[in-house]
Amino acid sequence: MRDATHAGSHDRIPNAYRTDIDGLRAVAVLSVVLFHAFPKLVPGGFVGVDIFFVISGFLITRILLDEIKNDRFSIAAFYERRVRRIFPALITVLAFVCVAGWFILFPDELRKLAGDVVAGALFVANLRLWADTGYFDRSAAFKPLLHLWSLGVEEQFYIVWPLLLAMAHKKRRVLEIAATLFVISFVINIVLSKNHPAADFYSPASRFWELMAGSILACWRPSGLHQARSLASLIGAALIAVSVVFINESRVFPGWWAALPVAGATLIIAAGKDALINRFILSLRPAVWLGKISYPLYLWHWPLLAFSTVLAKDTPDLHVRITLVVLSVLLAWATYALIENPIRFKMPRGASIALPCAILLCIAGTGVSAQYAKHLPGGDRVAQIPDPATASEGDGHQFAGSECGPIPSSQKLLACATDSRDPPAFVMWGDSKADVMSWGFIRNSTPGNRWRLMTRPGCVPATAYETAAPNGGGTPEDCLHASELAMQSIIEDPHVKGVAIVAAARVLAQQLVPVGSSTIDPNAAEKLLVDDIEKLERAGKRVMLIVDNPTLPDPKQCMERQFVHTAIGRPITKFVRGSQVDPCVISYASHMQESANYRAMLANVHRLRPEVLIFDPTPILCDIDTGVCPISRDGKFLYSYGDHVSDYSNGMIARAMNPEIDAFMRQSIDSPTPMR
Repeated sequence: MRDATHAGSHDRIPNAYRTDIDGLRAVAVLSVVLFHAFPKLVPGGFVGVDIFFVISGFLITRILLDEIKNDRFSIAAFYERRVRRIFPALITVLAFVCVAGWFILFPDELRKLAGDVVAGALFVANLRLWADTGYFDRSAAFKPLLHLWSLGVEEQFYIVWPLLLAMAHKKRRVLEIAATLFVISFVINIVLSKNHPAADFYSPASRFWELMAGSILACWRPSGLHQARSLASLIGAALIAVSVVFINESRVFPGWWAALPVAGATLIIAAGKDALINRFILSLRPAVWLGKISYPLYLWHWPLLAFSTVLAKDTPDLHVRITLVVLSVLLAWATYALIENPIRFKMPRGASIALPCAILLCIAGTGVSAQYAKHLPGGDRVAQIPDPATASEGDGHQFAGSECGPIPSSQKLLACATDSRDPPAFVMWGDSKADVMSWGFIRNSTPGNRWRLMTRPGCVPATAYETAAPNGGGTPEDCLHASELAMQSIIEDPHVKGVAIVAAARVLAQQLVPVGSSTIDPNAAEKLLVDDIEKLERAGKRVMLIVDNPTLPDPKQCMERQFVHTAIGRPITKFVRGSQVDPCVISYASHMQESANYRAMLANVHRLRPEVLIFDPTPILCDIDTGVCPISRDGKFLYSYGDHVSDYSNGMIARAMNPEIDAFMRQSIDSPTPMR
């Protein structure tokens, strides 16, 4: 999920207020809110972050330059203004999130939220999210403070820029230094966008150029623009409209795409308040009013949507999301009128700084305590059916070491687990699906039939193809090198006689290119499996393919929370769930339909390599007679995290497949093997 920054600070200098900039803020925050609530309506609404960054860079730099030129600049005064502007609404929303999380979230979720609270209070949420982002990252829709990452980027910018601006002005090189920083940051953005999209999205170094665009505009007023200001505002509005409509989450962002909304916002601001769009649209009273409350609106809307998603177990119904957007606007107005403005403008200066700082430090301290406490007295409890302890994986580590086989260097790129009781006769090779599947086979193995796991999460197990966009597995080169090392290790190990390849259907569906080529191969999955099967069989290894399991939600979404049975929780939960179908049960027919192309590909692989054993665990995980694929059975969860099977499931699958493996290994390598 994409996200967007808070509305930038609107510190004012005499006679400098522009209603059109508040209107531009309204466009930005409305784009963000509508994207989060109705992503299909505005698929590129997350570009509001870029618009806000430009606005903030322009306004703050203009204020700073005015103070520097008139010998009134003080870094202490600058941060005092930031505290009065940013802290009141932030501590209000953080306090709400803490209380709501205390009642709604499970203890482990609450612990994670506590870390997010600390990061948000210290303005490093972007760095925490950057570190957490990856294949095993929690779903973005369930993180109530996800949106504070952008606040972190902006405040990190203002640690550096005011002092640098003062020094640049002293040397009369403001524009040159601003332009240099813009170029450096933009280049970092482009470089990171190719292989490190998470770093590109969250790193301040790759985002500063957007704030610098506004800063440059504040430093340099292009001559002659007033003659074409209406044209500039029209072009700027068009660029923003194109961004909101045509950019979507499938794009590599920010990258080059972010230049569209940044250029659009820059042109609109540069056009001036009397330009066509600025005067007749952005300066309308409703737009200005919405712009004034854009910062608290940004803070409020996402936690409400996130907590409702937690309670609904899925995206809430349309009427719920509409209600939450309206509620966000009302809370934003109340926060602006009753908390933010009184602290900023009516409270004594010392108190307006000391009180918010003290409260924010208390919130951060509470977050630290909750994050590291051995026992949390709060946090919701889960009903014991299904048993939450069964939503786990990894039982069997006591039997395994971390050896990768004959190629020691492979451990740098692969995660391995080798049964230490006997030399392994089988290897399970693949992505994270192989990881969770392997423990059932390790636990249920017999002497002479032990297992080794070789995995790199997010990477397709293939030695002749590169993953164009690895799913959290690192760079394409890392994925390819890991697969090559796995193949080499398997072939060179004389003890290994069989290989089970396990990979998520979505991983096999990734964009793949043949090694040495730059063109994506649409039939890559089938070819890569056939190619690697041939390599393994030539080395005397028997090959098995385990079909991917049905896709169900993370079990955490399916554990009933006691909050839903409380006097407050019952009506809230009933409202947010509405008439939704239970996402924790899917039909067998829908699963087969959704996996039809994937299964057809495996059938082709079997046709080309009929000696391969293809084992489908679906009949074990689904009740075919009733046509249902559930999240649990007999009081035990069938899945562990995401759509990965649990130890309860991998044990059942191993016990069902082991007799077939025994029969398979007794067959001649030239004998056709039916699909199971």
